Amino acid sequence: MKFLKKSVLAILGVLAIMLAVSAPTAQANAETASTGAPAAILDMGQIAEDVDLAWDEEKQAFLAAWECSSGFVCFFSGSGGTGKRCAWSGADDNWLAGTVTCSWARSDSVESVRNNGTSTAFNGVRYYTSINYQTSVGCIPRGAQGTLNTSRLLRSHKWESGSCG
Repeated sequence: MKFLKKSVLAILGVLAIMLAVSAPTAQANAETASTGAPAAILDMGQIAEDVDLAWDEEKQAFLAAWECSSGFVCFFSGSGGTGKRCAWSGADDNWLAGTVTCSWARSDSVESVRNNGTSTAFNGVRYYTSINYQTSVGCIPRGAQGTLNTSRLLRSHKWESGSCG
């Protein structure tokens, strides 16, 4: 199974590069002229979700579902740790302009979360629908992962030393 996932990752990576390099210049120029923004070629997060993988915007790389480095909390746009991923090792009071910018969170809901934190000083990670830690909608205990009952547009999170879960 690991070989299959690695093969899929390699093929998708090569495909993405080929499509990016061979995109029609005239079409891209026409799109840029009409909207002022470059034409989008592929939604890598959607591709990742469709094949049960995750996509890291910052690294521009496919990842295994639920992949989240030790000491980090990771939020995913798809269920089961798939889709687009943003990861933090600390708190962030504004996902759209904070220490780590999670660009997809502006318009895409979070559907799953993994707390791969290791510090025993914190019991979990609390997440919020507003910046500056306002309007808490949940908390994921240290070492846990799961798909949310209701997907939400999240804007901030912080490590919690109190009750969580």
